[in-house]
Formats: sequence, C-alpha cells, structure tokens
Amino acid sequence: MAETPLRVWVLSDDQPGHLNLSRGVVLALQRLGPVQDTCITFRLRMGLMRNLLRALLNHTGVPLPVSLLKLFYVFDALPAQGCDLVVSAGGKTSFANAWLARSLRVPNVFTGSLRRLSPQLFSAVLTLEPNDATPVSLVLDLPPGIIDEATLSAQAAQFREQYDLVDQHCWCMLIGGDGAGYRYHEPDWQALAQAMNRLAKHYGIRWLVVSSRRTGYQAAQQLRRLLEPDSLAVQCWHDLGDEYLAGAFLGTAEKIFVTEDSMTMLGEAMSARRPVYSLRPRQVQPNTRYRDMIRRFAERRLLCRFTLEELARQPKLPGKTRCQVLETSPQATLSRQLAKQLDLKINRV
Repeated sequence: MAETPLRVWVLSDDQPGHLNLSRGVVLALQRLGPVQDTCITFRLRMGLMRNLLRALLNHTGVPLPVSLLKLFYVFDALPAQGCDLVVSAGGKTSFANAWLARSLRVPNVFTGSLRRLSPQLFSAVLTLEPNDATPVSLVLDLPPGIIDEATLSAQAAQFREQYDLVDQHCWCMLIGGDGAGYRYHEPDWQALAQAMNRLAKHYGIRWLVVSSRRTGYQAAQQLRRLLEPDSLAVQCWHDLGDEYLAGAFLGTAEKIFVTEDSMTMLGEAMSARRPVYSLRPRQVQPNTRYRDMIRRFAERRLLCRFTLEELARQPKLPGKTRCQVLETSPQATLSRQLAKQLDLKINRV
C-alpha cells in the first residue's frame, strides 16, 4: 500500500527569496518520504498589526479561530483536506504560521528571526544565528535552499549538452542589486563588467550570467552593453523574462561568483558545494546580523570576499585564494535535523 503523503501548507508572503527558503524545507522533507505541499499566499493587512498579533499569540494559550485570522491577513480559502505541517519563512508570515499551527493542532517550521514571538509557538525554528539557540532552534550552516546536490550532475549534463558546453570551462555569476544594506552605482556595474571580461581572458573561461529582480533594467542593460560577447556562454536576464534553472547553472559552474547582497543566492551557491566568491560594491552598510553571518562564512572560507574594484584591478586574485566547500550535503543534514525535531520516521536520506 502506498505511503500516505505528509500534507504541508507553505505560507508565502510573495517574496521569492522567502518562498525558496520554504521550498528548501519541503525538499529536505521529501528525503524522508512523500510530501504533498500546497502554497498559500498570506498578505499582512497593515504592518502596525504586528504588535497586536504578537501580543495575542504570546499571551493567549488557547487555539484562536482561523476565521479571526482574516482580520489581520488577506488569504485565499484554505485547502479543505487540512494539513499535517505548516512551513513558512519571513517575519510577515510568522504570525500566521503560529496561529494556524495552534488552531489546527499540527507542528510547524519557521525559517528566520522570531522578533519577540515566543519560541514555544513553533515546533522548529531554522536559524543561522548560534546566539538564537532555544529548545526548538535548529542552527544551520546555510539557509534552506532549493539546490539538491543529488540531481546537480544530471541537470548539468543536460545543460551542457543543450548549450554545447561539453568541452567548455564555465564559471557562474549571480547578480543581485540594492538590498541588505548594499547599494550599487554606475561605477560598481562598470567594475563588475570589467572584472568579468578580465577574468574570462585570464583563466580561459566563459560565463553563465544570471541577474535577479533587484538588478533592475538599467543595470542589466549596462552590463549587456559592457560584457564582451565571447566571454559569455549562457545568459539569463530577469528583466528579459529568461528562466533561471538554479541546479543547471550552478551544477555546470566550476566556480560561482555572487554579489554579496543576497543571502538566498549566497546560500544556493554554497549548497552546490563549489568554490564561492562574494563581491561587494563601494557602499556597504549591512545590519549587524547580516554582517555577522557573512563574517562567519568568510572565517570558515566558505566565502572568499572581494570588492568589485579590487577584482577588476587584480583578476589573478581568485587563483591565489582557496575557498572551502561543505563536506556534507546541506539538504541531507537538514533532513536528519527535521526528522529528529519533528519526530518523523526516516525512510530515505
């Protein structure tokens, strides 16, 4: 008889980075057995409601009616078949996550900072912060991600065949934009293009280029104008509607370069277990938590950090810098952690 799937509700705040974190949790759960996941978008009506929601959840020990949640969130009808687990990421979903889990009497997993919500409202809280340790905390090496190392080789082989890259040496460049305290200006994009052109010539490689929503049209257009066509293998421009297949791009790359403004992109790159180099612009003012996470990755050599200007001036730097890769698959590790924390039977890891 077929095994009954674990019914998972994934709560989304419409931010792709947060949704990818939750998808990473679902992928880790799929290593344990069949999963039936349903994504439901929850939009907080007003930011000012957070304090009221926090007080209600922290100081009310009984389940609250699901219908009352509509006072605080806009969301579609919930699936009639119910769920066995609630999963979400990002502060705006944390309240709905805790509310639904308590009302439906099911366990829940949250990725991110609780921001004064009681840890007792959650079955597992995934964090990169060692100082956030509580009985429900799972301290991770990397954010949960959508990169499944078990399928990287197959995806890369198909990608190389599709784009005639079988005999090519390819590096990947993941490009973000303004965010997390990082601000880019025209000289920064010029330095990035110069660095990519010089690296391609110096090492005899071609680029797999990927931009993101935050790169913006003007920066992407400037890069397309400045990058030398011969240095480019495959281009994936968000503003042009190109589809990004993370496993294929990262699995094909021998080295991965990432602008330092996106923890999601950095996490995916490190999850692929390739050498990862982070790049930062002139103007950088991340908050303390973000800066500390980057520092911890750099101390472990999981990131080799450069400014855009120094890499443009000194293309030999990557060859002189040795990056470390994780010894074990982050997905497999997270599967084991979730199985133990949620008391799930391990069928395959």
